[in-house]
Amino acid sequence: MRTDPGRLGERWYRSVIARDLTEEQYVEIVSVVAHTVAIDTMARGLGLDAPPLPDPEPGLPSHYRPAGAKPGGAWVPWVEPAYAGAAEAGIYPNERPPANIMKAMSLVPEEVRSFFDLVTHQYLPGAVMRDFSREYRAISHAQIELLAARVSALNRCLY
Repeated sequence: MRTDPGRLGERWYRSVIARDLTEEQYVEIVSVVAHTVAIDTMARGLGLDAPPLPDPEPGLPSHYRPAGAKPGGAWVPWVEPAYAGAAEAGIYPNERPPANIMKAMSLVPEEVRSFFDLVTHQYLPGAVMRDFSREYRAISHAQIELLAARVSALNRCLY
């Protein structure tokens, strides 16, 4: 996923799922990769070493699957806002249609929450992303977008 994402396709995904990896496990793996790339890329950009991986925590996965998860625009089922239940409350931050990346990870709602908590700190909170009347960081929205687009291109991420 990290070293050659351009060669991954739906056929590859289906073959991975057919070999006893659940769709939820796949989403969790994608989320771990996305978190790690975001943190490591920021560290490199700041001239720092990548932080060490955290120690594993004890416990079992919840095995929770949202009842409203249905096939959507991603390879994995996702939860549209209209079908989000109480356990998915808050995964979509506002009334605007959510970005596909949010919906694509919604099969595991905690991964949406965790990743977008990181995005809020590294980028901007969802509520202010489209507020162009004021700047919330030391650099402008346009500069943030330029950096985000460049990092995405370097990481071969469709953004």
